Amino acid sequence: MSTLGTVLIAGHAAGFGDALEARFKAGGYTVVSVSRSAGPRWATDLRDPQATARLFDALDRNAPPLAGVVHNAMQFHRAPFLQTSAQTLQDVWQSMVLTAFNVSQQAIPRMQAAGRGCLIFSGASGSLRAGPQFSAFSSAKFALRGLSQALAREHGADGIHVAHVVIDGLIRSQRTAQRFEGADNGPMLEPADLAEQYWQIFRQPPSAWTHELDVRPMPGAH
Repeated sequence: MSTLGTVLIAGHAAGFGDALEARFKAGGYTVVSVSRSAGPRWATDLRDPQATARLFDALDRNAPPLAGVVHNAMQFHRAPFLQTSAQTLQDVWQSMVLTAFNVSQQAIPRMQAAGRGCLIFSGASGSLRAGPQFSAFSSAKFALRGLSQALAREHGADGIHVAHVVIDGLIRSQRTAQRFEGADNGPMLEPADLAEQYWQIFRQPPSAWTHELDVRPMPGAH
């Protein structure tokens, strides 16, 4: 069946990842979702540049041409600074920044060859402001935002739309409920609604590109 191309979801998470898959498939794209573990999706450790290169080579052979990437890989960490080890800092940074670097280095040449493409990076409120106990998480998210800004300015003229989304709130999912006690009692982002924002960025005309979008749930919304 003919599609508009392949969208790679780099770092699939239940809930939001499922919603992204559904929205882009409904829009006519072939969707390939990647996580570290095996299962119904492609298993690839995106921290490894060689493994990432093999993934994209496999996409070239087995999927329609690459149309875009949603980078959603992350490692949540909250702990006092003096209880955060150098290894933890490195692990968190690799999960969010190195994965984005590796994926972008593979995706951009393919998009350059096509003369178009879209890279969307998922940020957080910690991308803009760092709170106590978020030294590792926020420093990595700050770096991811910097990477996205650099790529937007360097490769916009290649027809590549690079955008960073500041997700200022919790996304409704089973994992969120387990990680944040009482989260269901406060406002949360609905996965399908958030996926729709990514879709709108992905389909923006070149004369009106968004390079950063921040989204949050309305206070009192449940």
